[in-house]
Amino acid sequence: MKISSLLLIVLLLASSYGCSEEEPYEVEKKSVSIWEGDTRHAFIETDLTKHNYKLESENQEIATAILDEMGVCITTYKSGNTIIRLIDTDNNKIACEISVYVKYFNSPEIFNWGIPLKDNPDYPGVIIKAADLRIPPKIEIELREKEKPFIGATYTFNQKTKKFTMKTDSGIFREGTYEWDITSLTLMYDNKTEKFGFNFATGISLGYGYVLQSDKTSEYQQRYPDAGITEVKVNYVWKDNGIIQLGGLTF
Repeated sequence: MKISSLLLIVLLLASSYGCSEEEPYEVEKKSVSIWEGDTRHAFIETDLTKHNYKLESENQEIATAILDEMGVCITTYKSGNTIIRLIDTDNNKIACEISVYVKYFNSPEIFNWGIPLKDNPDYPGVIIKAADLRIPPKIEIELREKEKPFIGATYTFNQKTKKFTMKTDSGIFREGTYEWDITSLTLMYDNKTEKFGFNFATGISLGYGYVLQSDKTSEYQQRYPDAGITEVKVNYVWKDNGIIQLGGLTF
C-alpha cells in the first residue's frame, strides 16, 4: 500500500512538473538589406493573429518598423545596422528578430559604365534642348569624348569617414569627401565640387545599377549664349562590381 501511494505521488509530481514547464520556442531570425531612405516589407512566418505584438528597434535613427496588413514594414533613415524585434506582449517574448542592414550601394566597389548609348530608351545618355538645332550634336560629341577616360573607373565609398576614391586603368586618381542622400550625390575633391542627381536603375544586367545625372545647362548657356539652350543634362550609369555586402561582410 505504501509503495502504491509513493508511486502515485511520484506520478503526480512528474505530471505537475510537465504542465508547469514552459514549452520551448525558437525565435524567428530574418535579415534584410535596404537602401537608405527606402521602405520595404519583411515577410515573416510568425502568425500575427495569435497574440498581440509590438516592434522595437535597437537604433531608431537607422530604421523603425510598423505592423500593417502585409507584415513588418521597415523604414530606413541613414546607413548602418540595427535589429528590429517583434515582441509578443501577451507572453513578453521575442517572436522574431530582423537584422536590418541599411546602405546606399550594394557593393564596396562601383564601376562607371559611362554615358548610355543613344538607343537606350530607358536612360537617354544626353538630354539637350536648344533653339539652334546645330548645337546639340556638337555638345553631345564633346560630352562623350570627355567621358571616355573615365569609363570603367572604380569608385569606393566609406560610409563611416565619408571619404571616396576614384581610379582608372589609365592612372587617373581622385580622393576626397562626399555627401549622399536618396536623390543626390556630391563629390568634393581638389577644391572642386561635383553634384549629381541620384537614382536607382532598373533593368541593369548582372547586378544593381545607379543613374547619376549632371546638370550642365548653365555651363553651355554661357558657352553658346545665342543658341537658345534651355537644358543640358548628362546621365552616367554606375554599377556594382558584384561583391555584395551584408552586415559588414563581403562575399
